[in-house]
Amino acid sequence: MACPSSALFRFLCALLLGLALPAQALELPSASAAVLQAKRIELQPLLRNSPFGEPLALSSRELPDRIEGDVHAELAHAFETVSGAFRTPAAVCELLFLHLNVHACAPTGASGVVLVAGPKKAGGAGMTAQMRYTMRTEADEPGYLRVVLTAPSGPLSTSDYRMVFEAVRIDAERSFVHFGYAHNVGLVARMAMQAYLATAGREKIGFTVVGQEADGGPKYVRGERGSLERNVMRYYLALLAHCRERGGSPDERMQARLRTWFALTERHAAQLHEYALDDYLREKQRDLARQDAAR
Repeated sequence: MACPSSALFRFLCALLLGLALPAQALELPSASAAVLQAKRIELQPLLRNSPFGEPLALSSRELPDRIEGDVHAELAHAFETVSGAFRTPAAVCELLFLHLNVHACAPTGASGVVLVAGPKKAGGAGMTAQMRYTMRTEADEPGYLRVVLTAPSGPLSTSDYRMVFEAVRIDAERSFVHFGYAHNVGLVARMAMQAYLATAGREKIGFTVVGQEADGGPKYVRGERGSLERNVMRYYLALLAHCRERGGSPDERMQARLRTWFALTERHAAQLHEYALDDYLREKQRDLARQDAAR
């Protein structure tokens, strides 16, 4: 994302857009493989006619004090591979770090994640913020996994962060996954977001088509819903990169995942392009060096 030149506004919009993790929306179905399989059947028309060119459905909602959204997708990866991305805090951090606004992520004990996020190309004092998430496995059955990450409060006046990951086996080589996202937005956060969307973020779009432009082309959602959709997609693509690149040493895997994640985001350049591959890799190398030095 491109933030205004003001350091304060860059910090505010990074907190709101970069720290937002995929979390469970207000809809809270029972955690079971049967429920998720039923959702897959319900979504078949959308999955089979997806504008993304793959079996993927993305939705978002904006409420007076809360934003929320969901991604459901069929992946050409075995359940064991997909679920492995969310079985430990360390694995979760490897996935979340691919996001361009995440500058560090570290597991804390057996059930915690500490995330440092801020604007891309950040690193100066006061330009990043730290959040602590608690990770809970709500269901772990043969062929089904549900993991929830929560944080009671976030930057500015945001609160009640919730990220849900679910995966269920389709067959030996395919899985169906769900990301859900939601967090509350207070007055200060709303004002900061509106300031960003009125300046550098005014041209940013999401993925949902909400009408037709004057030239006959699709009119995409903008504003806070658009911001949410971009970040949910970025994390979904991080899961894809995590699943595709599993060979080599830890460093080799990370380097491969960084390149794969960037290539996947460029498939949706209208929504997700921010800067060149070399800039992204250079930024991530600095992040990795800082993270290693802090250990």
